[in-house]
Amino acid sequence: MKVANYINGEFKEPSTGAFQVKTSPVDGSKIAEVPRSGREDAREAIDSAFEALKAWANIPAIRRAEYLYKMLEVFRQMKEDFMKILTVEGGGTYRKVWGEVVFTERLIQNAAELARHYQGRVLQSDSESTISVVFKRSKGVVGVITPWNYPLSISMKKIAHTLAVGNTVVYKPASDTPVTGWLIAQMVAKAGLPKGVFNLVIGPGPVVGEEIVTHKRVAHVTFTGESSTGREIAAKAAGTLKTVTLELGGSDPLIILDDVDVDYAARLAVFASLFHQGQICTSAKRIIVHKAVADKFIERYVHYVKMLRIDDPRKDEKVDLGPLINERQVALMKEFVDDAVSRGGRLLIGGRSWGNFFEPAIFVDVDRNFRIMREEVFGPVRPIVVVENDDQAVEVANDTDYGLSGAVLTNNVNRAFRIAEAVESGMFHINDVTFLEESHVPFGGIKASGVGREGGEWSFHETTYDRWVTVTLRTRRFPIPSALK
Repeated sequence: MKVANYINGEFKEPSTGAFQVKTSPVDGSKIAEVPRSGREDAREAIDSAFEALKAWANIPAIRRAEYLYKMLEVFRQMKEDFMKILTVEGGGTYRKVWGEVVFTERLIQNAAELARHYQGRVLQSDSESTISVVFKRSKGVVGVITPWNYPLSISMKKIAHTLAVGNTVVYKPASDTPVTGWLIAQMVAKAGLPKGVFNLVIGPGPVVGEEIVTHKRVAHVTFTGESSTGREIAAKAAGTLKTVTLELGGSDPLIILDDVDVDYAARLAVFASLFHQGQICTSAKRIIVHKAVADKFIERYVHYVKMLRIDDPRKDEKVDLGPLINERQVALMKEFVDDAVSRGGRLLIGGRSWGNFFEPAIFVDVDRNFRIMREEVFGPVRPIVVVENDDQAVEVANDTDYGLSGAVLTNNVNRAFRIAEAVESGMFHINDVTFLEESHVPFGGIKASGVGREGGEWSFHETTYDRWVTVTLRTRRFPIPSALK
Protein backbone atom coordinates (compact mmCIF):
# COMPACT_ATOMS: atom_id res chain seq x y z
CA MET A 1 0.00 0.00 0.00
CA LYS A 2 1.27 3.46 -0.95
CA VAL A 3 -0.01 6.46 1.00
CA ALA A 4 -0.30 9.98 -0.44
CA ASN A 5 -0.74 13.55 0.70
CA TYR A 6 -4.13 15.21 0.18
CA ILE A 7 -3.87 18.77 -1.12
CA ASN A 8 -6.55 20.91 -2.75
CA GLY A 9 -8.91 17.97 -3.07
CA GLU A 10 -6.41 15.60 -4.69
CA PHE A 11 -4.25 12.75 -3.42
CA LYS A 12 -0.69 13.60 -4.47
CA GLU A 13 2.76 12.14 -4.12
CA PRO A 14 5.28 14.39 -2.33
CA SER A 15 7.25 16.86 -4.43
CA THR A 16 10.41 15.34 -2.96
CA GLY A 17 9.57 11.98 -4.54
CA ALA A 18 10.69 10.43 -1.25
CA PHE A 19 8.84 7.68 0.61
CA GLN A 20 9.67 5.61 3.66
CA VAL A 21 8.39 2.33 4.98
CA LYS A 22 6.00 2.38 7.93
CA THR A 23 6.14 -0.81 9.99
CA SER A 24 3.86 -2.20 12.68
CA PRO A 25 4.98 -1.90 16.31
CA VAL A 26 3.40 -5.31 16.89
CA ASP A 27 5.79 -7.42 14.81
CA GLY A 28 7.77 -5.08 12.56
CA SER A 29 5.85 -6.06 9.44
CA LYS A 30 5.49 -3.54 6.63
CA ILE A 31 2.22 -1.59 6.62
CA ALA A 32 2.72 0.98 3.88
CA GLU A 33 5.03 3.32 2.03
CA VAL A 34 4.38 6.84 3.28
CA PRO A 35 5.46 10.25 1.96
CA ARG A 36 8.50 12.01 3.28
CA SER A 37 7.25 15.42 2.25
CA GLY A 38 9.21 18.66 2.19
CA ARG A 39 8.54 22.33 2.81
CA GLU A 40 7.24 22.80 -0.73
CA ASP A 41 4.43 20.34 -0.03
CA ALA A 42 3.56 22.12 3.19
CA ARG A 43 3.50 25.49 1.41
CA GLU A 44 1.26 24.12 -1.33
CA ALA A 45 -1.16 22.83 1.29
CA ILE A 46 -1.12 26.15 3.16
CA ASP A 47 -1.75 28.12 -0.03
CA SER A 48 -4.60 25.76 -0.91
CA ALA A 49 -6.17 26.24 2.51
CA PHE A 50 -5.74 30.02 2.24
CA GLU A 51 -7.45 30.19 -1.15
CA ALA A 52 -10.37 28.08 0.09
CA LEU A 53 -10.79 30.10 3.29
CA LYS A 54 -13.03 32.97 2.14
CA ALA A 55 -15.67 30.76 0.56
CA TRP A 56 -15.69 28.26 3.43
CA ALA A 57 -15.86 30.93 6.14
CA ASN A 58 -18.73 32.74 4.43
CA ILE A 59 -21.11 29.87 3.72
CA PRO A 60 -23.98 29.60 6.21
CA ALA A 61 -23.12 27.64 9.33
CA ILE A 62 -25.87 25.15 8.54
CA ARG A 63 -24.05 24.21 5.31
CA ARG A 64 -20.83 23.55 7.22
CA ALA A 65 -22.86 21.44 9.65
CA GLU A 66 -24.27 19.45 6.72
CA TYR A 67 -20.75 18.68 5.50
CA LEU A 68 -19.81 17.50 8.99
CA TYR A 69 -22.89 15.29 9.20
CA LYS A 70 -21.90 13.78 5.86
CA MET A 71 -18.43 13.20 7.28
CA LEU A 72 -20.04 11.45 10.24
CA GLU A 73 -22.00 9.22 7.87
CA VAL A 74 -18.83 8.26 5.99
CA PHE A 75 -16.96 7.69 9.25
CA ARG A 76 -19.58 5.20 10.38
CA GLN A 77 -19.05 3.30 7.14
CA MET A 78 -15.27 3.24 7.72
CA LYS A 79 -15.26 2.18 11.39
CA GLU A 80 -13.76 -1.24 10.70
CA ASP A 81 -10.98 0.27 8.58
CA PHE A 82 -10.08 2.68 11.36
CA MET A 83 -10.17 -0.03 14.04
CA LYS A 84 -7.87 -2.24 12.01
CA ILE A 85 -5.27 0.45 11.35
CA LEU A 86 -5.34 1.68 14.96
CA THR A 87 -4.35 -1.84 16.01
CA VAL A 88 -1.81 -2.58 13.27
CA GLU A 89 -0.21 0.89 13.14
CA GLY A 90 -0.67 2.03 16.74
CA GLY A 91 -0.53 -1.24 18.68
CA GLY A 92 -3.88 -0.64 20.36
CA THR A 93 -5.85 -3.43 21.99
CA TYR A 94 -9.45 -4.06 20.96
CA ARG A 95 -10.82 -2.17 23.98
CA LYS A 96 -8.62 0.81 23.23
CA VAL A 97 -9.36 1.09 19.51
CA TRP A 98 -13.08 0.45 20.00
CA GLY A 99 -13.22 3.24 22.60
CA GLU A 100 -11.29 5.61 20.35
CA VAL A 101 -13.62 5.00 17.40
CA VAL A 102 -16.76 5.47 19.52
CA PHE A 103 -15.37 8.69 20.99
CA THR A 104 -14.42 9.99 17.54
CA GLU A 105 -17.99 9.46 16.37
CA ARG A 106 -19.21 11.60 19.26
CA LEU A 107 -16.62 14.29 18.51
CA ILE A 108 -17.74 14.71 14.90
CA GLN A 109 -21.39 14.73 15.94
CA ASN A 110 -20.70 17.33 18.64
CA ALA A 111 -18.94 19.63 16.17
CA ALA A 112 -21.79 19.29 13.67
CA GLU A 113 -24.44 19.99 16.30
CA LEU A 114 -22.67 23.06 17.67
CA ALA A 115 -21.76 24.59 14.30
CA ARG A 116 -25.09 26.44 14.00
CA HIS A 117 -25.26 27.50 17.62
CA TYR A 118 -21.92 29.15 18.27
CA GLN A 119 -22.86 32.79 18.54
CA GLY A 120 -21.56 36.21 19.41
CA ARG A 121 -23.17 38.65 21.85
CA VAL A 122 -25.18 41.83 21.91
CA LEU A 123 -23.77 44.20 24.54
CA GLN A 124 -25.36 47.12 26.34
CA SER A 125 -23.69 50.27 25.05
CA ASP A 126 -22.68 53.20 27.22
CA SER A 127 -23.84 55.53 24.45
CA GLU A 128 -27.38 56.44 23.52
CA SER A 129 -28.96 54.89 20.41
CA THR A 130 -25.98 52.63 19.79
CA ILE A 131 -26.05 48.94 19.04
CA SER A 132 -22.96 47.10 20.27
CA VAL A 133 -22.36 43.62 18.88
CA VAL A 134 -19.58 41.03 19.18
CA PHE A 135 -19.27 38.71 16.19
CA LYS A 136 -17.34 35.43 16.18
CA ARG A 137 -14.99 35.13 13.23
CA SER A 138 -12.81 32.21 12.16
CA LYS A 139 -9.11 32.85 12.55
CA GLY A 140 -8.21 31.47 9.13
CA VAL A 141 -5.84 28.67 8.19
CA VAL A 142 -5.27 26.39 11.17
CA GLY A 143 -2.30 24.04 11.44
CA VAL A 144 -3.20 20.76 13.14
CA ILE A 145 -0.29 18.68 14.49
CA THR A 146 -1.19 15.52 16.38
CA PRO A 147 0.39 12.65 18.39
CA TRP A 148 0.52 8.89 17.84
CA ASN A 149 -1.18 7.56 20.96
CA TYR A 150 -4.75 8.54 20.03
CA PRO A 151 -4.14 9.51 16.40
CA LEU A 152 -7.78 9.33 15.32
CA SER A 153 -9.74 10.94 18.16
CA ILE A 154 -7.27 13.72 18.94
CA SER A 155 -6.98 14.58 15.24
CA MET A 156 -10.72 14.62 14.68
CA LYS A 157 -11.39 16.69 17.80
CA LYS A 158 -9.17 19.37 16.30
CA ILE A 159 -10.20 18.98 12.65
CA ALA A 160 -13.99 18.75 13.07
CA HIS A 161 -14.34 21.68 15.46
CA THR A 162 -11.89 23.80 13.47
CA LEU A 163 -13.86 23.27 10.26
CA ALA A 164 -17.22 23.82 11.98
CA VAL A 165 -16.58 27.53 12.63
CA GLY A 166 -15.23 28.32 9.18
CA ASN A 167 -11.49 27.74 9.40
CA THR A 168 -9.55 25.68 6.86
CA VAL A 169 -7.04 23.02 7.89
CA VAL A 170 -3.51 21.88 7.14
CA TYR A 171 -3.00 18.62 9.00
CA LYS A 172 0.29 16.89 9.85
CA PRO A 173 -0.24 13.52 11.55
CA ALA A 174 2.37 11.96 13.80
CA SER A 175 5.19 10.24 11.95
CA ASP A 176 4.42 7.01 13.83
CA THR A 177 0.77 6.94 12.68
CA PRO A 178 0.59 8.47 9.18
CA VAL A 179 -1.76 5.85 7.74
CA THR A 180 -4.44 6.87 10.22
CA GLY A 181 -4.08 10.42 8.88
CA TRP A 182 -4.42 9.14 5.32
CA LEU A 183 -7.66 7.35 6.24
CA ILE A 184 -8.97 10.61 7.71
CA ALA A 185 -8.22 12.31 4.37
CA GLN A 186 -10.09 9.55 2.55
CA MET A 187 -13.08 10.14 4.82
CA VAL A 188 -13.00 13.88 4.10
CA ALA A 189 -12.76 13.23 0.35
CA LYS A 190 -15.71 10.84 0.40
CA ALA A 191 -17.75 13.38 2.36
CA GLY A 192 -17.26 15.84 -0.51
CA LEU A 193 -15.80 18.82 1.35
CA PRO A 194 -14.80 21.65 -1.01
CA LYS A 195 -11.28 21.62 -2.40
CA GLY A 196 -8.66 23.13 -0.14
CA VAL A 197 -10.77 23.17 3.01
CA PHE A 198 -8.87 20.19 4.42
CA ASN A 199 -5.29 19.30 3.50
CA LEU A 200 -3.00 16.48 4.67
CA VAL A 201 0.80 16.60 4.52
CA ILE A 202 2.81 13.64 5.81
CA GLY A 203 6.43 14.27 6.70
CA PRO A 204 9.03 15.02 9.38
CA GLY A 205 8.15 17.43 12.15
CA PRO A 206 11.32 19.53 11.77
CA VAL A 207 10.41 20.10 8.11
CA VAL A 208 6.65 19.93 7.52
CA GLY A 209 5.70 20.82 11.08
CA GLU A 210 8.08 23.76 11.25
CA GLU A 211 6.80 25.15 7.95
CA ILE A 212 3.23 25.03 9.25
CA VAL A 213 4.21 26.70 12.52
CA THR A 214 6.24 29.52 10.95
CA HIS A 215 4.31 30.26 7.75
CA LYS A 216 2.69 33.70 7.81
CA ARG A 217 -0.54 32.45 6.21
CA VAL A 218 -1.23 30.08 9.10
CA ALA A 219 -3.23 31.97 11.72
CA HIS A 220 -3.36 29.38 14.50
CA VAL A 221 -1.62 26.13 15.42
CA THR A 222 -3.12 23.43 17.61
CA PHE A 223 -0.66 20.82 18.86
CA THR A 224 -0.86 17.82 21.16
CA GLY A 225 2.39 16.16 22.20
CA GLU A 226 5.49 16.46 24.36
CA SER A 227 6.03 19.57 26.46
CA SER A 228 9.50 20.17 24.99
CA THR A 229 8.08 20.21 21.46
CA GLY A 230 5.25 22.44 22.61
CA ARG A 231 7.72 25.00 23.91
CA GLU A 232 9.51 25.03 20.54
CA ILE A 233 6.23 25.49 18.69
CA ALA A 234 5.19 28.37 20.95
CA ALA A 235 8.52 30.10 20.47
CA LYS A 236 8.48 29.72 16.67
CA ALA A 237 4.81 30.69 16.35
CA ALA A 238 5.58 33.90 18.22
CA GLY A 239 7.67 35.01 15.25
CA THR A 240 4.51 35.60 13.21
CA LEU A 241 2.35 36.45 16.25
CA LYS A 242 0.02 33.52 15.57
CA THR A 243 -1.93 31.98 18.41
CA VAL A 244 -1.42 28.43 19.65
CA THR A 245 -3.30 25.75 21.54
CA LEU A 246 -0.94 23.35 23.29
CA GLU A 247 -2.08 20.15 25.00
CA LEU A 248 1.16 18.81 26.42
CA GLY A 249 2.45 16.18 28.81
CA GLY A 250 1.37 15.22 32.28
CA SER A 251 2.54 13.43 35.41
CA ASP A 252 -0.95 12.91 36.71
CA PRO A 253 -1.45 11.90 40.35
CA LEU A 254 -3.97 9.30 41.53
CA ILE A 255 -4.54 9.82 45.27
CA ILE A 256 -5.98 6.97 47.33
CA LEU A 257 -7.22 7.88 50.80
CA ASP A 258 -7.64 5.61 53.82
CA ASP A 259 -11.43 5.18 53.67
CA VAL A 260 -11.72 3.38 50.32
CA ASP A 261 -12.58 -0.15 49.28
CA VAL A 262 -8.95 -1.14 48.76
CA ASP A 263 -9.59 -3.95 46.30
CA TYR A 264 -11.76 -1.70 44.13
CA ALA A 265 -9.15 1.08 44.35
CA ALA A 266 -6.44 -1.33 43.20
CA ARG A 267 -8.45 -2.45 40.17
CA LEU A 268 -9.24 1.14 39.26
CA ALA A 269 -5.58 2.10 39.66
CA VAL A 270 -4.44 -0.65 37.29
CA PHE A 271 -6.82 0.60 34.63
CA ALA A 272 -5.97 4.26 35.28
CA SER A 273 -2.23 3.72 35.13
CA LEU A 274 -1.69 0.99 32.53
CA PHE A 275 -4.50 1.15 29.94
CA HIS A 276 -2.98 1.41 26.44
CA GLN A 277 0.37 0.50 27.99
CA GLY A 278 0.29 3.76 29.97
CA GLN A 279 0.69 5.73 26.73
CA ILE A 280 -1.92 8.38 27.56
CA CYS A 281 -1.12 11.96 28.53
CA THR A 282 -3.65 11.74 31.38
CA SER A 283 -2.73 8.25 32.63
CA ALA A 284 -2.21 7.96 36.38
CA LYS A 285 1.56 8.27 36.36
CA ARG A 286 2.13 8.69 40.10
CA ILE A 287 0.05 6.62 42.52
CA ILE A 288 -0.15 8.29 45.93
CA VAL A 289 -1.63 6.14 48.71
CA HIS A 290 -2.41 6.78 52.38
CA LYS A 291 -0.15 4.88 54.77
CA ALA A 292 -3.07 3.26 56.61
CA VAL A 293 -4.07 1.25 53.52
CA ALA A 294 -0.75 1.19 51.65
CA ASP A 295 0.32 -2.38 52.35
CA LYS A 296 -3.01 -3.88 51.37
CA PHE A 297 -3.36 -1.61 48.35
CA ILE A 298 0.11 -2.45 47.05
CA GLU A 299 -0.51 -6.17 47.47
CA ARG A 300 -3.81 -6.00 45.55
CA TYR A 301 -2.42 -3.66 42.88
CA VAL A 302 0.50 -5.98 42.14
CA HIS A 303 -1.89 -8.94 42.17
CA TYR A 304 -3.98 -7.37 39.41
CA VAL A 305 -0.94 -6.25 37.42
CA LYS A 306 0.20 -9.89 37.35
CA MET A 307 -3.13 -10.81 35.77
CA LEU A 308 -2.67 -8.50 32.78
CA ARG A 309 -2.32 -10.32 29.48
CA ILE A 310 0.46 -8.86 27.32
CA ASP A 311 0.24 -10.10 23.74
CA ASP A 312 -0.32 -9.35 20.07
CA PRO A 313 -3.51 -7.24 20.12
CA ARG A 314 -4.59 -8.73 16.79
CA LYS A 315 -5.11 -12.13 18.39
CA ASP A 316 -8.36 -11.51 20.25
CA GLU A 317 -10.41 -8.96 22.15
CA LYS A 318 -9.17 -9.99 25.59
CA VAL A 319 -5.55 -8.88 25.24
CA ASP A 320 -4.94 -6.25 27.96
CA LEU A 321 -1.65 -4.70 26.85
CA GLY A 322 -0.11 -4.46 23.41
CA PRO A 323 3.31 -3.17 22.30
CA LEU A 324 4.81 0.24 22.87
CA ILE A 325 4.75 2.42 19.77
CA ASN A 326 8.42 1.96 18.84
CA GLU A 327 11.81 0.78 20.03
CA ARG A 328 12.74 4.28 21.22
CA GLN A 329 9.95 4.13 23.78
CA VAL A 330 11.12 0.70 24.93
CA ALA A 331 14.64 2.05 25.40
CA LEU A 332 13.29 5.03 27.35
CA MET A 333 11.31 2.75 29.69
CA LYS A 334 14.50 0.79 30.35
CA GLU A 335 16.24 4.05 31.24
CA PHE A 336 13.49 4.88 33.73
CA VAL A 337 13.80 1.43 35.33
CA ASP A 338 17.58 1.61 35.52
CA ASP A 339 17.46 5.08 37.06
CA ALA A 340 14.95 3.98 39.70
CA VAL A 341 16.97 0.90 40.62
CA SER A 342 20.20 2.90 40.81
CA ARG A 343 18.58 5.35 43.25
CA GLY A 344 17.40 2.62 45.59
CA GLY A 345 13.85 2.13 44.35
CA ARG A 346 12.36 -1.30 45.03
CA LEU A 347 11.02 -3.03 41.93
CA LEU A 348 7.96 -5.05 42.90
CA ILE A 349 7.22 -6.55 39.52
CA GLY A 350 8.09 -6.32 35.84
CA GLY A 351 10.62 -4.51 33.74
CA ARG A 352 11.27 -7.25 31.17
CA SER A 353 10.88 -6.52 27.45
CA TRP A 354 10.75 -8.41 24.16
CA GLY A 355 10.43 -6.68 20.82
CA ASN A 356 8.30 -3.60 21.49
CA PHE A 357 6.49 -5.28 24.37
CA PHE A 358 7.31 -4.09 27.87
CA GLU A 359 6.17 -5.69 31.10
CA PRO A 360 4.72 -3.13 33.58
CA ALA A 361 7.35 -2.13 36.14
CA ILE A 362 6.04 -1.05 39.54
CA PHE A 363 8.28 0.71 42.08
CA VAL A 364 8.04 1.68 45.75
CA ASP A 365 10.55 3.50 47.99
CA VAL A 366 10.87 6.40 45.56
CA ASP A 367 11.32 10.15 46.06
CA ARG A 368 11.14 13.31 43.99
CA ASN A 369 14.67 12.85 42.63
CA PHE A 370 13.72 9.78 40.60
CA ARG A 371 13.14 10.39 36.91
CA ILE A 372 9.80 8.55 37.13
CA MET A 373 8.69 11.22 39.60
CA ARG A 374 10.00 14.24 37.68
CA GLU A 375 9.39 13.38 34.03
CA GLU A 376 6.39 12.29 32.02
CA VAL A 377 6.56 8.49 31.80
CA PHE A 378 4.73 7.61 28.59
CA GLY A 379 4.71 3.89 29.18
CA PRO A 380 4.13 1.17 31.80
CA VAL A 381 6.57 2.21 34.54
CA ARG A 382 4.81 3.45 37.66
CA PRO A 383 5.86 4.62 41.16
CA ILE A 384 3.73 4.16 44.28
CA VAL A 385 4.28 6.83 46.93
CA VAL A 386 3.10 6.32 50.53
CA VAL A 387 1.98 9.44 52.44
CA GLU A 388 0.93 10.15 56.02
CA ASN A 389 -2.09 12.40 55.44
CA ASP A 390 -4.13 14.43 52.97
CA ASP A 391 -1.86 17.46 53.10
CA GLN A 392 1.19 15.38 52.25
CA ALA A 393 -0.74 13.76 49.40
CA VAL A 394 -1.43 17.18 47.91
CA GLU A 395 2.19 18.24 48.43
CA VAL A 396 3.43 15.21 46.49
CA ALA A 397 0.78 15.66 43.80
CA ASN A 398 1.84 19.27 43.18
CA ASP A 399 5.57 18.54 43.26
CA THR A 400 5.85 18.50 39.47
CA ASP A 401 6.24 20.89 36.56
CA TYR A 402 3.08 19.42 35.04
CA GLY A 403 -0.57 20.18 35.71
CA LEU A 404 -2.80 18.23 33.36
CA SER A 405 -5.15 15.93 35.27
CA GLY A 406 -5.51 14.11 38.57
CA ALA A 407 -7.93 12.09 40.67
CA VAL A 408 -8.74 11.13 44.25
CA LEU A 409 -10.52 8.06 45.63
CA THR A 410 -12.41 8.53 48.90
CA ASN A 411 -15.83 8.06 50.48
CA ASN A 412 -15.69 11.50 52.12
CA VAL A 413 -16.94 14.23 49.79
CA ASN A 414 -15.52 17.03 51.95
CA ARG A 415 -12.01 15.57 51.82
CA ALA A 416 -12.45 14.98 48.10
CA PHE A 417 -13.32 18.58 47.32
CA ARG A 418 -10.57 19.99 49.54
CA ILE A 419 -8.04 17.91 47.61
CA ALA A 420 -9.63 18.72 44.26
CA GLU A 421 -9.31 22.43 45.06
CA ALA A 422 -5.71 22.11 46.23
CA VAL A 423 -4.23 20.00 43.41
CA GLU A 424 -2.78 22.14 40.61
CA SER A 425 -4.23 20.80 37.37
CA GLY A 426 -6.49 21.75 34.52
CA MET A 427 -8.76 18.78 35.21
CA PHE A 428 -9.52 16.69 38.27
CA HIS A 429 -11.81 13.74 38.96
CA ILE A 430 -13.30 12.38 42.17
CA ASN A 431 -13.71 8.60 42.50
CA ASP A 432 -12.71 7.84 38.93
CA VAL A 433 -9.69 7.47 36.66
CA THR A 434 -7.46 10.37 35.64
CA PHE A 435 -8.09 10.09 31.89
CA LEU A 436 -11.78 10.88 31.65
CA GLU A 437 -12.79 12.82 28.54
CA GLU A 438 -16.03 13.80 26.82
CA SER A 439 -16.64 15.46 23.48
CA HIS A 440 -18.04 18.72 24.87
CA VAL A 441 -15.85 19.48 27.91
CA PRO A 442 -12.81 21.79 28.27
CA PHE A 443 -9.79 19.48 28.01
CA GLY A 444 -6.37 20.92 28.83
CA GLY A 445 -3.80 21.67 31.50
CA ILE A 446 -1.78 24.33 33.29
CA LYS A 447 1.93 24.81 34.03
CA ALA A 448 4.05 22.70 31.65
CA SER A 449 0.95 20.79 30.54
CA GLY A 450 -0.20 23.36 28.05
CA VAL A 451 -2.09 26.45 27.00
CA GLY A 452 -5.75 26.63 26.00
CA ARG A 453 -8.67 24.19 26.07
CA GLU A 454 -10.23 21.94 23.44
CA GLY A 455 -13.58 20.19 23.22
CA GLY A 456 -17.00 21.47 22.20
CA GLU A 457 -17.39 25.23 22.43
CA TRP A 458 -13.90 25.55 23.95
CA SER A 459 -12.41 24.34 20.66
CA PHE A 460 -14.43 27.07 18.97
CA HIS A 461 -13.03 29.67 21.37
CA GLU A 462 -9.49 28.67 20.41
CA THR A 463 -9.95 28.98 16.64
CA THR A 464 -12.10 32.11 16.47
CA TYR A 465 -11.61 35.73 17.41
CA ASP A 466 -14.06 38.31 18.74
CA ARG A 467 -14.89 41.22 16.42
CA TRP A 468 -16.63 44.22 17.99
CA VAL A 469 -19.02 46.15 15.73
CA THR A 470 -21.19 49.17 16.60
CA VAL A 471 -24.08 50.85 14.84
CA THR A 472 -24.86 54.46 15.83
CA LEU A 473 -28.52 55.34 15.25
CA ARG A 474 -28.33 59.10 15.89
CA THR A 475 -26.50 62.18 14.67
CA ARG A 476 -23.65 62.88 17.04
CA ARG A 477 -22.22 66.22 18.14
CA PHE A 478 -18.40 66.30 18.18
CA PRO A 479 -16.22 68.48 20.47
CA ILE A 480 -13.97 69.79 17.70
CA PRO A 481 -13.78 72.15 15.93
CA SER A 482 -14.92 73.92 19.06
CA ALA A 483 -16.14 76.91 17.07
CA LEU A 484 -18.99 74.82 15.63
CA LYS A 485 -22.29 74.85 17.50
